[in-house]
Amino acid sequence: MRGRTSNLTIGERVGWYRYRRGLSQEVLAGLIGRTADWLGKIENNRIELDRLSVIKSLAEVLDVSLGDLLGEPSLLDWTGDSGTATVPALRAALMDYRALGPFGSDRDAVPTSVAVLRKEVGALWDAYQCSRFGYVTGRLPELLHRTQVAADHHDGDDQDQARRLLGLAYQLAATQLTKLGESELAWIAADRGLAAVRPTGDPLVTGSLFRSVGHALHATGRYTEAVRLTEDAAGYLEPHLTHATPALLSVYGTLFLSGSMAAARSNDAPTTRTLPCHRRPGRRPTRGRR
Repeated sequence: MRGRTSNLTIGERVGWYRYRRGLSQEVLAGLIGRTADWLGKIENNRIELDRLSVIKSLAEVLDVSLGDLLGEPSLLDWTGDSGTATVPALRAALMDYRALGPFGSDRDAVPTSVAVLRKEVGALWDAYQCSRFGYVTGRLPELLHRTQVAADHHDGDDQDQARRLLGLAYQLAATQLTKLGESELAWIAADRGLAAVRPTGDPLVTGSLFRSVGHALHATGRYTEAVRLTEDAAGYLEPHLTHATPALLSVYGTLFLSGSMAAARSNDAPTTRTLPCHRRPGRRPTRGRR
């Protein structure tokens, strides 16, 4: 869908999707509480559509994602850093059925040591922090494959460590894909990561992946779900906070940052201000008054 609308303005995209949905300007405008004259000016670029709440309303009525209307870029340019295998290669890696049980990964492969994988996962995270997005995207497919092989072939503590590293690699994929506007793929990556780390019961990696799911929900305009995820994820982490490491406390705190941003985007001012205060160990969350 994006391929056909990537060169259009946001107003022209509204018109394109409206036509595909078989809606007149009068009907679409009425569904979001506006006039046909206003919508005509939007579609003809005579006035600017810059209010996110209105764009979200249009997306919901047109049954498209927020990213489809905003035209968020999904193309990653080929560079010396990225090579010629970018998002499509990463998509293929995420859709590889061999990562699903009971098939498992390459049965004849020799698993990479946990020490080497830890270094490589850390190096890719460092590259992401340095905004080397092409480099990260180009190297994630192979890293995901080798880390999956290690998780399938190692046993004992090495297997648990490999599963944690696989979860972190999937989290990096989810984070990178969200930045590139590929929110649906980001969701798949986060889900795969949660499945990989679940047998370890590691709250740190699990909490980090919940945060990635929240970002994916946020990126697609599903703000209410993002707030609910924040509350549920915080509830999951709270039993582990008694002897929490600084890293776990950081994950716990940034969950609320993401959730508060989602609440702000959904125009829920009370929850935006008080979301962290809603959580108390042993208590269920309370919703902000509307």
